[in-house]
Amino acid sequence: MKIEKRIADTRHYGDKRSTEDIEYIVIQTIGNKATTHYHVMNGVAIQIIPDDYVSDAVNGARLYSKGYLHGICTKYNSVSIGVPERMSEDDKQICFNLIMTLKQRFKVDRGKIIRQMDITGEMNPSEWSTDVLWESDIKNKLIDV
Repeated sequence: MKIEKRIADTRHYGDKRSTEDIEYIVIQTIGNKATTHYHVMNGVAIQIIPDDYVSDAVNGARLYSKGYLHGICTKYNSVSIGVPERMSEDDKQICFNLIMTLKQRFKVDRGKIIRQMDITGEMNPSEWSTDVLWESDIKNKLIDV
């Protein structure tokens, strides 16, 4: 998969880390102030933060009981993908392809591909705020390689 690199200024991300610590892939909406490792927009995947640096993307308080992974999935053991509030079918496919690429690269188990809402409880990303849509668009299509 082709991934454009547009690495942000180092002021926009955290400390260096080992990529061996990556256990989770987190999907969230780009619209908030957090900077994710990758963005999917207009049919393109863009890397914003190097994988071996911490992003603040999964920060936040647990808002609701849906945040069952709060304190378990952290900015130190995850890589994050930001998606637009409203996604085209192309963006959804690019996001899925990026998930599969990162899943293979970091050997992430399909059960650890999650949404921001699974950490904080906020409905994020709204595109996949219901388990039915999340499972039909992403989870049920994942292949363990």
